[in-house]
Amino acid sequence: MQTFAVHNRRAGELLDDIGWRGFLFFELFVGGMITASLLHTLFLATLLVRLALGHSFALDDPWDLFCIAVLAAGYGGALVLVLAGLVRRRQWGLLPYQLLLPLYWVLHSLAAAKAAWELLRRPYFWGKTEHGRTRLPRRIRPAR
Repeated sequence: MQTFAVHNRRAGELLDDIGWRGFLFFELFVGGMITASLLHTLFLATLLVRLALGHSFALDDPWDLFCIAVLAAGYGGALVLVLAGLVRRRQWGLLPYQLLLPLYWVLHSLAAAKAAWELLRRPYFWGKTEHGRTRLPRRIRPAR
């Protein structure tokens, strides 16, 4: 999100630097990832809240159809890409794990919502993961 915001701060310069095709790809790819993550939460939460309130899904309800279509397109597109990669690499043992894809999207959406909140509240903060130090000694090789 920060990278997207920084590059779009001077969108005209970005357009001049990478051309209209690169600019369009950047906007759609990077902006699309951010938007998809945030909208997933909205659509899934809307469906779950409506279900919890006793609303039954109706195929004639435009909002239900729209939410289901967006979620199906998102899950379906991601599933097709992952399956194509697994089939190409012949990683058959990983196919059952694709059932966890909706959980992955929920976690991804939560991370995106947290990142958006932090970007609005603390724009100069960078939440890094602490990895600690290795227990293995390093052997520094002399330059040749």
